Amino acid sequence: MKKIVPDPPRFFPYLTVTPDLTPEAARAEATRLMACLREVLDLYFDNDREEQRQTLLNTCVYLNQLLSPLIRHETGARP
Repeated sequence: MKKIVPDPPRFFPYLTVTPDLTPEAARAEATRLMACLREVLDLYFDNDREEQRQTLLNTCVYLNQLLSPLIRHETGARP
């Protein structure tokens, strides 16, 4: 039987932030990535071609995975 629902995105634990990055710098970089994520989502919703939509959706997943360690670093949370 063919699976209808795709697997949820997985976080890759090998993405780390350098310890000498300040919380302010992490916040600034996270803000830039969120702006990029918003732009990609705008393109996704404005696009009708399924192949391009899938590529844009994959890009959103990757951006989200890049955001996660930056936000954890900025808030002081443990990995």
